[in-house]
Amino acid sequence: MDLTPIAQDMLRAMLNKPLFVALRNPADLTKSAALLEAHLEWAVAAERRGELFASGPFIAEGAPPGSLGGMTIVRAASLAEARKILEQDPFVREGVVSIDLRKWSLMEGGITLSMRFSDQTARLM
Repeated sequence: MDLTPIAQDMLRAMLNKPLFVALRNPADLTKSAALLEAHLEWAVAAERRGELFASGPFIAEGAPPGSLGGMTIVRAASLAEARKILEQDPFVREGVVSIDLRKWSLMEGGITLSMRFSDQTARLM
């Protein structure tokens, strides 16, 4: 693809942060309630280790969370490392969901955080 010099400059200035996105596809949801606690423990531990960037279920009105699958974004050095991280998730390991894993480049967007020191609260917007 031939890019204009301005487009090339714009792309160079962007974050260009490589991450890995797992689209979580429902497989055997009959086990999800029994494994939910273990799945959440895995997610919190992965978050604390810095591996988990963001994760959550897809939502539709009238459908239970996760019945449509979900998405998990992990930090890893390679596709193989990302897969190894995700295979530790009880939902993946026990076949509640299957994953379609892809490398992704975070380019645009933003996060707004409001912090109040007086009452020690924070809010992500």
